[in-house]
Amino acid sequence: MRRSWFPRGIALVFFGFALSRPASAQSSPPLAPPPAPAATPTPAPTPTPTLAPTPTRPPHASDSDDPTSGEWAWRERMLSESNTITGGTGLLHTQHAQTGAQGEFRISLVGEGFSEGFLCTTKYPCPNPKGTGPVVTSDKMDHVGGTLSLGVSLFRTQGGAIDLYGSIATYANSDSQNRPQLLQVLGDSNFGLKYVARKGAYVNLGAFAEGLLVNGTGQVGLAGAGTSAKLGILTTLDLRGQVSSSVHLPLRISVNASYEFDNTAAVLTSTESQIGGPVNRIDRYGLGINRVDHFDLLAGIEAFLVDERVRPFVEGHVLVASNRQGYQCNPVNPSSDGCLKTDALAPATMSAGFRVFPWKRSFSLLAAADIGLTSTNFVEELQPVPLWTIFAGAGWSVDTRDKPILVQKRADAPVLPPHGHIVGFVHAVGSSDPLPYAIAAYRDRPDLSPLATGADGKFGDDVPPGAYTYELRAEGFKQGTCDATVPPMGTPAPIAIDCALEALPSAGSIVGQVRDSDTSQPVGGAPVAVALRGAERLVQKTDASGTFRFENLSPGTVTLRVEADGYMVQIIPIEVRAHRDSAVDLTLRPLPKQPNVVVTAHELTIKQQIQFALDSAVILPDSYAILGEIADTFIRHPDIKLTEVQGHTDNTGSPVHNRKLSEARAEAVRNWIIQHGVEVERLIAHGYGPDKPLVPNTTPGNRAANRRVQFIIKDRDASAPPPVVPQAPAPPAEPHPEPHQQPDKKGAAKRPADTLGI
Repeated sequence: MRRSWFPRGIALVFFGFALSRPASAQSSPPLAPPPAPAATPTPAPTPTPTLAPTPTRPPHASDSDDPTSGEWAWRERMLSESNTITGGTGLLHTQHAQTGAQGEFRISLVGEGFSEGFLCTTKYPCPNPKGTGPVVTSDKMDHVGGTLSLGVSLFRTQGGAIDLYGSIATYANSDSQNRPQLLQVLGDSNFGLKYVARKGAYVNLGAFAEGLLVNGTGQVGLAGAGTSAKLGILTTLDLRGQVSSSVHLPLRISVNASYEFDNTAAVLTSTESQIGGPVNRIDRYGLGINRVDHFDLLAGIEAFLVDERVRPFVEGHVLVASNRQGYQCNPVNPSSDGCLKTDALAPATMSAGFRVFPWKRSFSLLAAADIGLTSTNFVEELQPVPLWTIFAGAGWSVDTRDKPILVQKRADAPVLPPHGHIVGFVHAVGSSDPLPYAIAAYRDRPDLSPLATGADGKFGDDVPPGAYTYELRAEGFKQGTCDATVPPMGTPAPIAIDCALEALPSAGSIVGQVRDSDTSQPVGGAPVAVALRGAERLVQKTDASGTFRFENLSPGTVTLRVEADGYMVQIIPIEVRAHRDSAVDLTLRPLPKQPNVVVTAHELTIKQQIQFALDSAVILPDSYAILGEIADTFIRHPDIKLTEVQGHTDNTGSPVHNRKLSEARAEAVRNWIIQHGVEVERLIAHGYGPDKPLVPNTTPGNRAANRRVQFIIKDRDASAPPPVVPQAPAPPAEPHPEPHQQPDKKGAAKRPADTLGI
């Protein structure tokens, strides 16, 4: 796996440099914009020049302030320049000796992939991935990757322009006949600098330099020894022509020639020293390795169709090796590769695709494919060429200069008919506080649009003479009206009107439904009570659909209590909001057939212990049922004034830690019960750790019995008769396993090592 963080810094530099360039720092562009329009005032905007021909002369000095000038038409046209896969302007692989306007930057994202078997053949078998056995003559390579590129046109000189660009590539290769099967490259980075200049009516020349930062295998970060560089020259023949020329062919042809100092094989030095020989062909392809330098020759032709919005292209790429490193092929190659010394090979690829600009000229979509022309031959020094690769992506160009706003000379303004300006102030009756966002609609005037008040409670409109009635609506207020009259001759002074609205009663409602938690069926006839101020209560029963509704409630927090036969009591707080329905959906848990909670003189005895996550105070969902029954018991026994929730452990582990954990668990149980309707002052929590065992901690069964939560009654109103709650006789308690235990196939509980003893 290879990974690099360097491109993040490059991207930030690109953006900062592009945005920091002043708009005034403009000089003659390398691709000159169209001629300036005549400097005569016109009553209407000058149409934007057509995009067909390429202009010849520099813009007029005043063009930079004229949005209809040739310079701005040229700048908009330059937004159609797109990135190659490495970042420079061009096709998919071939760069143009042209770039965008100063201050324009481009970003693109291109994905690629294929699924094909081509690396193991009868002529070139692969070693058996198991280490022994017959050689492999077929394979299946799955390739997927993506490249993010960014380019920016920095500045111009009198002769040309400077372009800065970079890219970061991430890809993964998986081959069924390799070990490891998956090879990933995360973040190989390329950055470059390009200079281009126009030399005549159609010819553009340029040069570029690039640096390639690669990642080491089996490590995180750059492999310095693998850093590579490329130097190249560019030429572009743009036949779209000039304004004065008779040649207007919608074609552009570009040729690139470069030499790459390729050091990517350095990332394999440690790996190959460990295995005692070269890596196989699959590894070399998956990691993108060349062992020698190479000349790269690229040529591409691009057509311009549908007003230059559709741009098909074809490219060719030939790589010619140069053994600067003096690499000597291994006498015994496990992959049966050839050697450049005896097997001359110049890997070649042909590409075809198109770009389309579906909406704005600055946004493009790309679809293309590479076809390998030498994919069935392999040499030890060069990375194999796949049979085919599919590319798809998108690009976006941005001009950091703001286009000037066209200022037109207006004709003499016509004489307007008499009118008046009405200003209304909307407020509450008896108050001068404004009502923002109130709506004032014209009564019987559908031709006039409704108005809205601002934060100052005012609305205004210019209207012809006449009488007007505004229908006013504001949230929380009764609908009202306000009248105004504009005199027949109009008036220049505002006509102020005062509009007071009466507030609605500040009351809210609660609407809800009660359902069975097991069946989700509605529970009809269930008493629902709302506790208001003091001892005041409102009670009603749910209808057959389980619904209920309480109206005209004062805003604030109230408590809902639902107590139905055969169900546990449900108590929840709910917020009543003014002029709103507060909706609530209540689910009632049926009472168990055999009660699990028994109230004695001094304790609430539970027949199921409460389950917690291992070494944690988090209550497991399996215990929600017993906790709900405990809360129900407290609600039905108001005579129990104070109860201590006790947490206990066995003697396994640190006593200090066990006391702290038992305290947290007791507090968690207390909080759960309080949240389900029991008054906070009726419960306290305390953790005793291993200090109060029920039985000696001598056997696993005794230690399990000592790990428990108890509810000890501290204060009880003996004069209050306890409620009658039907309960079946409690079955004998069974030993309780740890919450994290899982029964084995024979039913015995398995307990992992728990040094905390709880």
